[in-house]
Amino acid sequence: MLRAALLGAVACGAISLAGVATAHATPVSGTYNITVWQGYNPQGTNFGYSSQTAERNLSQQANTSNTIFNGSVGKELAAFTYTGALNLYQPGTANNGEGNILSFLQYSRGQLTGFTYGNSGALKTAMSSSGFNLTTVFEIQGYLDHSLTGTINSDDGSTVYTNNLQTVIAGAAAPQTASNPYSFSLPGNSAFQILYVEANGAPAKLLVNETSVPEPGSLALLGTGLLGLGLISTRRRRKA
Repeated sequence: MLRAALLGAVACGAISLAGVATAHATPVSGTYNITVWQGYNPQGTNFGYSSQTAERNLSQQANTSNTIFNGSVGKELAAFTYTGALNLYQPGTANNGEGNILSFLQYSRGQLTGFTYGNSGALKTAMSSSGFNLTTVFEIQGYLDHSLTGTINSDDGSTVYTNNLQTVIAGAAAPQTASNPYSFSLPGNSAFQILYVEANGAPAKLLVNETSVPEPGSLALLGTGLLGLGLISTRRRRKA
């Protein structure tokens, strides 16, 4: 009976150990300041073919060179506070593939408050259109009270910054599909910024996950418990 019980305990311990050693991904949640810009790619007779192509490419990049973000094209739609998970999504079928900015932001039931520019009505518009024409740029600003290691899964491009958009932490700035996540790490007690671009029609996705790995103390505690079972078994044998 004792041997069977010990074997069961060891088996349960092994299962627990496997569970503890597995990293878990959880959407990052908090309160963020978000600013939204929108514009059409440069076109018409003001640009020659080569410069127009270069300008269009810049307007698709999720970085500070984006011509819509830096104000040379397009306009600021709104600036507000968002409280909720950074798990924003819109399927390809939404609004005939053009999506809607407000519904994208409310996918995870986040709250939009404290508008310092524009209002929620200004966000009830198409987010992007096919042909890399209408494009929307988001700047998300947040603050961390603890270090964070995670992944970002975006469709289209995104980049993580610190130091007021001066330092690149990680990113995939060019338009991409949501099947290409990338990893990032941020220190605690620091501000960060995410630039995200939605272009070329829905689907749209921005999912920021925190990857949590078990602390060494958890593994040590489990090991101590198994060792205790072994000592109990040894003492009982000696008494017998």
